[in-house]
Amino acid sequence: MLVYRFRLISEEHDNFIREIDILPGQTFLDFHTAILESAELTHCDRASFYMTDKKYQKDKEISLKSEKRQIRKYDEDLDELVSQTVVPPLMKKTKLKNFIEDPHQKMIYEFHGTDFYSFHIELFKIIQADSAWSYPHCVKKSGELPKKVELPPPVITEIVSLPKVILPKIQVPKLKEPAKLEKVEENEVELVEIEIQLGEILEEDAPVIAVQEISGEEEENYSREDGEIEHIEDYEDLDNLENKYSGFDRESDDY
Repeated sequence: MLVYRFRLISEEHDNFIREIDILPGQTFLDFHTAILESAELTHCDRASFYMTDKKYQKDKEISLKSEKRQIRKYDEDLDELVSQTVVPPLMKKTKLKNFIEDPHQKMIYEFHGTDFYSFHIELFKIIQADSAWSYPHCVKKSGELPKKVELPPPVITEIVSLPKVILPKIQVPKLKEPAKLEKVEENEVELVEIEIQLGEILEEDAPVIAVQEISGEEEENYSREDGEIEHIEDYEDLDNLENKYSGFDRESDDY
């Protein structure tokens, strides 16, 4: 009985190498499980095998889960690219020997989980089966894949509810209503007394002005000294009076 020996490498991690022996009649699901165990991968959400050409250009897909795919394919009758909806065959129903067409068949394996990994796979040897081994079987293992550090889930502690603090109510004293003013009645006697008291206060505060009495003789001298004329008839000679004042004006002009 023959055995396929596949070699897996990673373009992102050069030191990673796995060699897995598997029987041609086994399924792609068996191959998928062997890869996970050898690479220590877990939490697989989605995974696929892609058959490729010698340059690792993707062609047919074999999927872990049933999923629809939109692909663009050349239609010879229309002579153009057309879009088609396809459902890839499932791993658990597809045997390797039905897709191995080249003794150096190449494939791509993609793993979608907590991390994403892609591996190049090549069939590099076909050997006789060994009855001492169970298949699939990892015959070579070198290098490890870096794993993301998975933080433990947060521990939810019991929430202790604190007792409510009830503050004492402070009673504010009520304000007294302002007393209502009663009607004020006018008292005429009191008003007269107030007016009399005010008059006395004003008389006491008023300044005293001394008036000097002048006798009749002093009053006459005072008037004559100032040159005042009591009456025009006091002067008998009006011509002399005119000459007197006209001469005064001339002297003032000459000066």
